[in-house]
Amino acid sequence: MQRRTYVAGIGSVLAAGVAGCSALGSDDDDEEPAGNSTDPNSSDGSSSDGDSSDGNDGDGNGDEPTAEFVNGSFESGLEGWTVGTDLPTVPGKESGTVDHGVSIRNGPAADGDAAVQFYISGVADDGTIWVEQQVDFSGVSAVEVAAYSEQTSFNEIAMLAFFAGEKPEGGLTEDAFDREKHVEDHDGWKTYTYDVSEIEGVGTLAVGMNVIWETEVRRLFDDVRLVSADD
Repeated sequence: MQRRTYVAGIGSVLAAGVAGCSALGSDDDDEEPAGNSTDPNSSDGSSSDGDSSDGNDGDGNGDEPTAEFVNGSFESGLEGWTVGTDLPTVPGKESGTVDHGVSIRNGPAADGDAAVQFYISGVADDGTIWVEQQVDFSGVSAVEVAAYSEQTSFNEIAMLAFFAGEKPEGGLTEDAFDREKHVEDHDGWKTYTYDVSEIEGVGTLAVGMNVIWETEVRRLFDDVRLVSADD
């Protein structure tokens, strides 16, 4: 992985589901019901979401992969999505990754009542976490995803991580993602659009967060949509 660099990439194929409003992580924050959300834009929180999942192949649980895009607004928790990570080790330690987590929060949301929250401890000034699923891109011109920022900032703390296409051998890594758009360029919800018109057939769609600042970061993402070429 590269620190403080933005590399765009395309490739992929996979997906599974994790049903219900489940969460990756083990801190007190993630053990709360979905309605008891912490500040989604806090970058200096004191609690950690644990180190529950390393690697980029998800947790291995859930339904069989399907090319039918489902649950883009996370109203059914992480159903249809698989969690992936590419994380650094804690500075000064030989093993184990930085604290991280994925959870479902109720409000604010861009669509419906729920949104997915990504958390990474930025102690290593790096790290990417995402959710992915298998999608048929036939007839799809673009993918939209909404991100929440409490306030506009010139500091680039968290970048959107986006991937669409055929998954590379060995799975997704940080460098495979488009990480050119930073979340703090607005306040409230903002929809970002990615062109996927050149992708044909079934591939992987992944959306997530990349941290490039040495602080704890939690951000909300929601309303992932496939835009038809006919629209």
